[in-house]
Amino acid sequence: MRVKNNTIDIIAFTSSLICAIHCAAIPIVLSFSSLSSLHFLENPFIEWTFILLGVVFVFVSLWPSYKKSHHNKKPLIYAAVGFTLIAIGRLDFTEIWEVSHTVVGAIFVSIAHYSNWKILRTSNTHEH
Repeated sequence: MRVKNNTIDIIAFTSSLICAIHCAAIPIVLSFSSLSSLHFLENPFIEWTFILLGVVFVFVSLWPSYKKSHHNKKPLIYAAVGFTLIAIGRLDFTEIWEVSHTVVGAIFVSIAHYSNWKILRTSNTHEH
């Protein structure tokens, strides 16, 4: 179970960082007129896919690790803060509002998975 969760955390961490990079880079990339044909990258389907993927990873990795292994709430708190910021960003007041909240939220979700991975790794070391 621990090896599986470590792998899931690495995948989740990576996907959250990709989400943050995507959200931060797309407005910049689209602002260049020669790259305006890349507007398809600013697609709600892609955004919601990353959000739903993040939620799935929380239920597959963070929650079982908390319940069965380390009982440390820190990764869950980071994830909750991250998804709260992402949800606030969806209010769509301005583009900078959405981008900043989504990027920071995705970084918090990444930190949640990295933190979970470190805690599991430390607990594995102490058990041997």
